[in-house]
Amino acid sequence: MSRSWVQISAGRGPIEVRRFVAKLAERIEALCEERGLAVVDVTVHGDEGAPASVEILVEGDARRCLEGEIGTHALVERSAERGRAARKRWFAGVAVHPAETGAGAGAGAGVDQRELEISACRASGPGGQHVNKTLTAVRVHHRPSGITVRVADERSQRANVRRGLERIAERLAERAARRLAEGEAARWGEHDRIVRGEPVRTYRIGRRSALEVTGARESHFP
Repeated sequence: MSRSWVQISAGRGPIEVRRFVAKLAERIEALCEERGLAVVDVTVHGDEGAPASVEILVEGDARRCLEGEIGTHALVERSAERGRAARKRWFAGVAVHPAETGAGAGAGAGVDQRELEISACRASGPGGQHVNKTLTAVRVHHRPSGITVRVADERSQRANVRRGLERIAERLAERAARRLAEGEAARWGEHDRIVRGEPVRTYRIGRRSALEVTGARESHFP
């Protein structure tokens, strides 16, 4: 089952926005469970009562289940710490990113040989007469990723197959690590991309300091 990060971010907002993020994350987590997403874990970046961001790792189709929630959320509330002249609209963002967590470790632990095409080929280059006249080199193709390696380091075909599997695993781990880094960069980039236009949800603080929705765009989630 696919996994996704649901990120609730304060962007570069002040303490009022970070407090809003804490309450909004509670609402989004409850909504995930209500709509059939399995919550795997929750990561809080900063003070739990006023974090810079909260990331919820979920299993399932997060984009479909959270339709209408992705985008900017606004809280209409005056700050008691800033006086009546201060602004009273605070903005946070909700985004969904595919999760690559653990992909690199899994790829490096072993390669499913049913996904491989292994063929022998004649070695070339230095190595002497014995190497050049026998099919010691191997070509290993990993069908799902399209990665192919050619190995002729060892004098035996069996050793080259083993080395080929190791190199395929290394390439898969490198690819997963790059994707993970790109995903991390994309998630942190959301801190600078909160759009303060028309929000998808607008809230006020109700009884018991809970969020109450006062306005929302149309959502097609059943």
